[in-house]
Amino acid sequence: MKRENTYSPISCLFSKQLNLSDFGFEKPALKKIKEINKDIRPNKLLKFIKYVFKYSKIVLNKYSSNFSKHDFTQPALFTLLAVKIYTRSTYRQIIDLLELSDKIQQYLHLKKVPHYTTLQKFFQRLSTAILKELNKQILRNHQING
Repeated sequence: MKRENTYSPISCLFSKQLNLSDFGFEKPALKKIKEINKDIRPNKLLKFIKYVFKYSKIVLNKYSSNFSKHDFTQPALFTLLAVKIYTRSTYRQIIDLLELSDKIQQYLHLKKVPHYTTLQKFFQRLSTAILKELNKQILRNHQING
């Protein structure tokens, strides 16, 4: 009598796809999971990105020149620079973070991830007048207790 080997590589390759009902979760439990997910607070970094992007769209032109490639908008690049300063990271680390985060790419309307030198060159072109205007817009719309 020959016994079948149940742990052979062939039998392990074709495993059954499991779902939540296999673990005893019923539909009321799934509804409860969805309710719990609604209560999770949004990420602080995403809030910061939305805040900076909103004000940079007010102050900055969409593109620096009519003859530019129009790959990345100035507000999106400025937001990435602000995130770099906020997270105390390097240009390359910000680009790595952006490659991993689809939510940030969607919010900034990026079709592709910029090279880190794009951020460096944008920072060199950025004038202090633009930064002062951004600061004025933020102070005008938010009362700050000092």
